Amino acid sequence: MGSWLAHSAAVAVVLVLLPLGLGDFAAYQLALYFLYAIAALGVGLCWGSAGFLPLGQAMFVGIGGYLSGLALIQFKGSALLLVLLPLAALAPGLLAFGLGLILFRGRRETGPYFALITLALSLLAFQIANGWNSVTGGFNGLKGIPGLPGLDDFSHAYWISAAALAVVIAATSWLSKAPAGVLWRAVAQNERRVAFLGFDVTLTKAAVFGLSGVLGGIAGVLYAPQQNLVTPQLVGFTLSAELVIWAAVGGRGSLYGPILGTILIGVLTAELRNTFAYWEVLLAIIFIVVVRWAPQGLVGFALPIVERLRPRPRGPAREAPARVLPGGGAAVAFEGIAASAGPVQILDGLTLAVDHPGITCLIGPNGAGKTSCFNLLTGELPAAAGSVRFAGRAITGLPPTGVTRLGIARKFQIPNVFPGLSVAENLNLALWGARARARDLLKLRLHRWSSPLLRELSERYPFLAEGRNRAGDLSHGERQILELAMALAMEPRLLLLDEPCAGLSPEETHRVIDVIRWARRRLGLAIVIIEHDMSLVKELADRVLVLHQGKLLAAGSIAEIQADPAVRAVYAGGTK
Repeated sequence: MGSWLAHSAAVAVVLVLLPLGLGDFAAYQLALYFLYAIAALGVGLCWGSAGFLPLGQAMFVGIGGYLSGLALIQFKGSALLLVLLPLAALAPGLLAFGLGLILFRGRRETGPYFALITLALSLLAFQIANGWNSVTGGFNGLKGIPGLPGLDDFSHAYWISAAALAVVIAATSWLSKAPAGVLWRAVAQNERRVAFLGFDVTLTKAAVFGLSGVLGGIAGVLYAPQQNLVTPQLVGFTLSAELVIWAAVGGRGSLYGPILGTILIGVLTAELRNTFAYWEVLLAIIFIVVVRWAPQGLVGFALPIVERLRPRPRGPAREAPARVLPGGGAAVAFEGIAASAGPVQILDGLTLAVDHPGITCLIGPNGAGKTSCFNLLTGELPAAAGSVRFAGRAITGLPPTGVTRLGIARKFQIPNVFPGLSVAENLNLALWGARARARDLLKLRLHRWSSPLLRELSERYPFLAEGRNRAGDLSHGERQILELAMALAMEPRLLLLDEPCAGLSPEETHRVIDVIRWARRRLGLAIVIIEHDMSLVKELADRVLVLHQGKLLAAGSIAEIQADPAVRAVYAGGTK
């Protein structure tokens, strides 16, 4: 809280002192770039935080501008403007949120698909604004827009824009530091893991896009009375491209990068436009140089210093609320499951059950369908036939987020963590996903959440307590253990482990075996392990299931499986 207040106060002081050395026109011009900076900040949140690039941000600026201009013309001086202007700023945000729900649904990685659609929408908006003469004024734009009531003076423009920018920075800074900001950065790094922590990835990305739409709307709502004119260029591709360039040059991954990039490049452009014929070429060169040699932008040069000075979360640890799961136990049943990948049949009428707590090992030759079982159970692989039941309910076709919320946690063969986040943030996300409500993600105190189980894990593995270390800087073995700790922190009723000791030394393997046994006793959960190391299977398994060619070949104790001639004919296993 103190850090947030200090940043907000510093921004306010800078904005108050800045116009003292400027003339009225320079302050007026700077006010325009403050509004553009608000819109560019929306690009930074989407691109730099959540990992998807909007190429049509100007569309939201233009929509806010047209709505604001029409309201000011129609209701000049009316008290209704106190309601209509905020609604004009929110309308682009609602549009962006709705578009996000549509565009992100069912797609784990949006990439160029999303960027190109937003570009097309911006071009469409330009055509509508250019041709709808009766409403938008067509090519000439919406003219004669009055200023804000009581603030029509030329000198007020700076203070209105500065106040809006200060409020936006304060609010965005809060969100970036809150758990919501950590979640956005996690989505950019590993959407799959986010879904398996119980978060709705589509809703999260749509919310960020909606927020960027609101920021664009705020810029447009204030642009109209400041400039007294809104033209189709305000919704077009040119401004959208400039916003992307400004965010990239300043530093899309930081709060202040898009703002500084907009102001610095914007002011430089304004100065060069009338004095240097090739100013656009120079701007393009600056953009190329920054993208190639300074991908974090100008602000990136200061980020190492900022990270070292970043304060640790203060205050005592708070107990995370107990996880509440629906009843029904942890029994899993596959009934006649068939699944394929293109022409290849992966699972062929598979029927099996894990109907009691304990450790079950799933073994079989490569290509037998072991990982496919996990993928189908957790909603990543659709079933062509048959059904899956868990805890007494049908879950066939349920997405990973829904499966996770029922109490299933999964650890992947290759460590699946968030490399750009700290160890503490990785563990916190596991706690939040299993327990926090959406509104809780705005509360800074969630950073202090802990649980008895996490504290016990930290005693076993001290590096888990060194929360400021980046997960990407850990060794392979430590990342394996971190992901296992994340899965256990969710306190599931069923834990799926895909070769949890892959790539570990013998010593690390024994430590992981100890943790798995401890977790089984501590949580009383059912654990299913895919494993090729038969020595590990002998040490851990209460029951063994053998798959071959997508079917259940055998089931029983390790002694029964080793004695089964059908198993010995197709699978020998291995040891470290």
